[in-house]
Amino acid sequence: MKMHSTFFWLNISIVIALCPNVPLAAEIPSQTFSINNATVGVTTLDEIRKTYGEAKPSKVGPGDGADETICYTSSSPKGRSFVIFETGAMGGWTQITGFRISTLRQSGNCFSTKIDIGALATGNGVKLGQSLVDFEKAIPVEFKRLGSELTYEAVSRRAATQEELKKLRAKWPDEKRDYFDVTINLIAKFKDNRLIDFYVHKIESY
Repeated sequence: MKMHSTFFWLNISIVIALCPNVPLAAEIPSQTFSINNATVGVTTLDEIRKTYGEAKPSKVGPGDGADETICYTSSSPKGRSFVIFETGAMGGWTQITGFRISTLRQSGNCFSTKIDIGALATGNGVKLGQSLVDFEKAIPVEFKRLGSELTYEAVSRRAATQEELKKLRAKWPDEKRDYFDVTINLIAKFKDNRLIDFYVHKIESY
């Protein structure tokens, strides 16, 4: 590889990334990465603020290069719920690289929103309070189980479009790769067979 700097193009985080010894992913429904019209790798934090309200980001860890999150909370007769959106270097600190819906109290600042977070669902129907059976139907992959927690981590490859290749070749004319590596992390926590916390993270790297 002759690329030594991070470069972002067409809503895709383009950096050198290798993920050895991680299983290939092929069957995660794409709707898993969207919630309430926000899509990982596409939607920006500014667009999130327009939907949920003004909120200041919080750093996740020390240093200027740490990821950032913004957290929102709402209450309903069922209790308090939270939604957290994250970004970082892989999203140019602009596009979201993941999100989390939860009934668990969050650390740091969470800002009130008029949106009923407890009613939010991903594009394929994952939502707080969902049964384990329905969750597994929505995301039919093999999760690792540790007690009431399910985790999934995998990589896959996505072919670059002709438009993406044109721009990539203009930036790096000697580079021959024509695909992106896609890294996915999912974590789901259950209590009494009901979903109480769901984390989604995806990056595409070149």
